[in-house]
Amino acid sequence: MRFSIHAMVVPLAMVLAAGTALAQQPETLRYANDNDYYANDYYVMQDDVPSPSPSDAVPPTPSDDEAGDGEAACKLGCGEILGCAPDCGGGGRGLRACRGGGLARCCNLGDPWELPVPCRLRCMGIEWGGWISHGYYTNAHGADDNGPVAFRDVGNEYTLNQLWFYAERTLDTENRGGIDWGFRVDYVFGADGPDTQAFGGHPGSWDNPWDSSDDGVYGSALPQLYGEVGFGDLSVKFGHFYTLIGYEVVPAPDNFFTSYAYTMYFGEPFTHTGVLAGYAVGENVTVYGGWTQGWDTGFDNTPGADTFLGGVRLTLTDDLAVTYATTWGDFGEDLGLGDIYMHSVVADLTLTDKLSYVFQSDVAVNSLDAAPDAEWYGVNQYLLYRWNECWAVGMRFEWFRDDDGARIPGVFAGHFYEVTWGVNWRPHANIVVRPELRYDWYDGPAGAGGALPFNNGADDDQFSGGFDVITTF
Repeated sequence: MRFSIHAMVVPLAMVLAAGTALAQQPETLRYANDNDYYANDYYVMQDDVPSPSPSDAVPPTPSDDEAGDGEAACKLGCGEILGCAPDCGGGGRGLRACRGGGLARCCNLGDPWELPVPCRLRCMGIEWGGWISHGYYTNAHGADDNGPVAFRDVGNEYTLNQLWFYAERTLDTENRGGIDWGFRVDYVFGADGPDTQAFGGHPGSWDNPWDSSDDGVYGSALPQLYGEVGFGDLSVKFGHFYTLIGYEVVPAPDNFFTSYAYTMYFGEPFTHTGVLAGYAVGENVTVYGGWTQGWDTGFDNTPGADTFLGGVRLTLTDDLAVTYATTWGDFGEDLGLGDIYMHSVVADLTLTDKLSYVFQSDVAVNSLDAAPDAEWYGVNQYLLYRWNECWAVGMRFEWFRDDDGARIPGVFAGHFYEVTWGVNWRPHANIVVRPELRYDWYDGPAGAGGALPFNNGADDDQFSGGFDVITTF
């Protein structure tokens, strides 16, 4: 399970070799979807080389075509993995031309396939779809347990991570007379299912008991079930929905890496149940505020939690956006869970047309009724480079401090660090392959029973890695 409930800045030195970088820049980062406050739609692409206007375009000469140096020669091989066929023309000159820069233009993802929706429902604005994420993750120790590697704790086993379905009607007040309604329901089955369930209720509440294997590896969850109404620039959702807090999210296609950060998994809520409003104050400022019944609760609110959830997103320039989100209040009076305060700050910065940087900082304090306060905090940093629509590379560096051993199972009151290197390869508009390598280390006292976090309690560091394949529909 995710964590025990009882319970700034580190420099990032990351060098990407330009000659081998295969990359993809997040055009639109977290909170980009105005109708879904948590969204992390950072795979909105642009062509590497914009198409010239008719007046600027220069048609190739016959000699260019014969030599195979032109863009037309590159396009002959767009179906090949390398971007150009060996017989591109001109004794291989076209192949060299593609490798010299034309390859970026030879990335052809094709058109995405979607589940068919009946015409009548589509006209009503109702859509549905989903994805399948499956893969393999392991560690250099050879242990069957990858330790506290978020969502990827199962080692040496090929797993179905997420079989996900959703149905929704998104708000569109601009084109529907200023007043509109919507809804969203999500269902997930897989190895990520048990970790996505609501934990804030009794064991039999909401989706908490939906495990389908004795070892708890596989299960189901309903991470979202909400309705929404909109009036001009104001939208209000009510029900069970994703949090505003943090940068990474549960849905696999909305993250760059296969594994997840400690901060997201152990230090933040996944979902809330309650009411949340969002209001666009002009084009560059959006504010959020609402009431929720704590963290990761279903509709029964067994802990008796009573919390505020809100924040603000500022688009400061065309290249910089900052989001502040917070949750605070009674964490669960009926279970003696005390009070909670937490905030996250996420800044996403476009450095070049291919390179982007994301900074996140979290701080949380749980004031317990019958125990000392529990504190946790940390910094995440991401550097993401988009080479073209098909290839991207990225690095994540994280420092997470579980000050009182309250969040990560095993009572590890120390510092957790991890650095992850990842590649995203998109051979088709519906498919992304995400291999990664990761190194984790722990600095602090041994946990309960003298155990350490990795290699079944024997080590304080670990190399691990794996991949997943995501197919959307």
